[in-house]
Amino acid sequence: MNLATVQKEIEHWDPEQQDRLAASLSVLRLKRAPKHAKELARRLDDPSPENWLTLDEFKHKLAKA
Repeated sequence: MNLATVQKEIEHWDPEQQDRLAASLSVLRLKRAPKHAKELARRLDDPSPENWLTLDEFKHKLAKA
């Protein structure tokens, strides 16, 4: 099974199932790259508005990924 097939299947899941999968993937990512959690915490705690993204900037960045 390839990633595109998995993604299409997940689109049909209910939101609770999608959230549980997202949580599981987050745990796997943290196990693989523990520094990711530190970087995420650092970014969330950043008090400097010049480093923040607006919602539109964030959506644009996600669309490019």
